[in-house]
Amino acid sequence: MAQQLASSGALALLATAAALLAASAAWRWTKQRMAQHLARRESRGSRQNQLPRPNHQLLSSMAGNWERKVKAGAPSYSEQFRILKGCKDYDILSTPYAKPSPEAQAKEPGARAIPFSDVYAKSEDRPLLNLETTTMSKDTARIVNYVYCFMRFAIIAGMHVATFFVAPKYFSWGNLGMAMGVYCATGMLGITFCYHRMLTHRSFKCPKWLEYTCAFLGANSGQGEPIEWVSTHRYHHLHCDTPLDPHSPYEGFWWSHMGWLFKTEASLIDYANVQDLKDQFFYKFLEIAFLPWLLALRPYLTYTYCGGWAGLVWSYAVPMVITWHSTFLVNSAAHVYGRRPYETGDLSTNCWWVAAVSWGEGWHNSHHAFPQSARHGLEWWEIDLTWYLICGLKATGLAWDVHVPRRRMPSEKAKALKARQPALVKLTAKFE
Repeated sequence: MAQQLASSGALALLATAAALLAASAAWRWTKQRMAQHLARRESRGSRQNQLPRPNHQLLSSMAGNWERKVKAGAPSYSEQFRILKGCKDYDILSTPYAKPSPEAQAKEPGARAIPFSDVYAKSEDRPLLNLETTTMSKDTARIVNYVYCFMRFAIIAGMHVATFFVAPKYFSWGNLGMAMGVYCATGMLGITFCYHRMLTHRSFKCPKWLEYTCAFLGANSGQGEPIEWVSTHRYHHLHCDTPLDPHSPYEGFWWSHMGWLFKTEASLIDYANVQDLKDQFFYKFLEIAFLPWLLALRPYLTYTYCGGWAGLVWSYAVPMVITWHSTFLVNSAAHVYGRRPYETGDLSTNCWWVAAVSWGEGWHNSHHAFPQSARHGLEWWEIDLTWYLICGLKATGLAWDVHVPRRRMPSEKAKALKARQPALVKLTAKFE
């Protein structure tokens, strides 16, 4: 009887893995088709007569200088959103624009202050960009988008149910230690060390075997495979706090924390900014194999060899939920609460309690001031565990070309140095 159950379970596992592999391949093919269509449309020069007629007088006030300061008279976030709403020109994704004015946003009808902060937010009517630019009809694209977001919601909801309602039944100090170990491996080694500081910002280099190992650990965090994660974060830095930011705090704390995950737009399907990863076979393979491994093979192996349901919940669901929220707090709380010692022009802050749970990522204002720096906690008292790991690897020869700011000016009086920041352009130029 036990052998029959094991055989049935193995067959179910293989069927599930095959279905997930097919779904992953189909989703990847869809994204490639969309990107190819956009490239062909751009090459034909067909942007004319497809764009909305913007308010040029308003757009011309959206210019910024190299420091990306918010000038008097700059438009609000909601005004920028209304201008870009329904735009079909995907070239706007590759161009940085001036930041919206927090003062203007505070005067927007319906805008409310996020509790205990000076940031005023207003939920906008998504999606921002028009999905009709894809090879699919608008209705088909919307259905595909809804299915993808429903799958994401089901996974996230299931992990939270397992963490808060099932895990307490199997609590032990050993299981808690196992969860913290997995959290360290996937959260620090996978996300902050590899996905963020190495792959996204190239703040240091390490051997390929170490890079690929940590990238695999990052995929086990449940935050997506490297190509998707890195592309989204690079767009976040390029369009920080504007309507093109995947998780702008101007749409509310919940939106920037998790809400944006359930309203994925075509803007997040354009992976043109991660060609360095797409050129490597390992990352292209991981893009396809990510879902079958995460949702079928890994749970089966964990259940079989790590203590049944107790091991599955405490080494799979619990660390995944902790890693999710420690990362999401950087997108939400570290753009609302805390200090802004560097003049970056955006809402990023240095938030000590976010840094404590995210391996040093909470020193977010310093990170936005110096994106290519491998060190985020620039003051001696700003604890940055990921930076300490990089220093240890550098001492052993496993990390090199480590980038840090050449000098640090006194806090509160410092201005962000943007040596490699591309010049901002007027939105008007994109519509003329």
